[in-house]
Amino acid sequence: MQRRDMIVGMAATLAAGTIPVARAAAAAGGSLLPVRGTRLWVDDSGPRDAPVLLYVHGGPGIGALDFERYMKPVLAGKLRLVSVDQRGVLRSDPIAAGTRVTVDDLIADFEAVRSALAIPRWQLLGHSFGGMVALRYALAHPDRVTRLILECPSIDLASSFRWLCAAAAQALNGRDVAAALEANRLANPATPFDDRFIAAMDRTLAALGPRRQDLYVSAPQNRDIFTRLAATAGLPDARWAQGAVPGKALLAQPSTRQPMLSSIAAWKGPLLLVRGDGDHVTSPQELHAVEQAGGKVVTIPAAGHFVHVEQPAALADLITRAPAERR
Repeated sequence: MQRRDMIVGMAATLAAGTIPVARAAAAAGGSLLPVRGTRLWVDDSGPRDAPVLLYVHGGPGIGALDFERYMKPVLAGKLRLVSVDQRGVLRSDPIAAGTRVTVDDLIADFEAVRSALAIPRWQLLGHSFGGMVALRYALAHPDRVTRLILECPSIDLASSFRWLCAAAAQALNGRDVAAALEANRLANPATPFDDRFIAAMDRTLAALGPRRQDLYVSAPQNRDIFTRLAATAGLPDARWAQGAVPGKALLAQPSTRQPMLSSIAAWKGPLLLVRGDGDHVTSPQELHAVEQAGGKVVTIPAAGHFVHVEQPAALADLITRAPAERR
């Protein structure tokens, strides 16, 4: 499996692996921070007196390196940016196969990082699966969060996964009839959203082959952005692969798949949702729920699922604007 495919894909099946932590330390920026029985890779950059932004990556299990690579230059001097490779992911310490990981573990890890860095309050930016994690953190610790920014989020996994399957069905139409029919079945709200759904979705997306990347990027020349990232990151394939362990563990937890649409309105602080005009993950139901809750939705042209990669300056502009209060 190419490293590009290891990084892109919400429920990708990856080969597990480990690498000595000393080799990971060669990656530029950041350091390993002891947190709740493990060590997390934390990159803390920018002025100490600037507003703090925590980046919550998605996948689950892809790491924060892509955000750091593309967003740190355009945010330099404007924010204190904290990015974390979540438990068991990429530059953080690997975890053993079979280890139980929940969203509540991630929330507790972020709260421990905040405490260790002596940050009273921060903004959160959650990308993809990280959007749901960021929302749940904000609801658990509303006094710690000044603003919630969601980038192409998967807030309600059932809604967003079905929407992604609908896009896959269109891409498979005329190329693989059986896979297209399976994608249509998964897109149907009547199909149970359970472990079998996740496995079937993974197989269906894999049927797209290299065209799978078209579900995530806007321009054809960006299909290899993550291959280029992996090639220049100085991290072995095993490091990219280790995110499969926590990723699969998170998706296996029923609490991860709990309905979240009605929870959006429970967050009372400033709320901004940013999506690429070519994104196939954030569903119409999620967009409607954010708008109904009084949040702002902004669509960025010429961007897919990774706005921070394809249009970093546009995203930085939105991040650094003064947040609007909820109506």
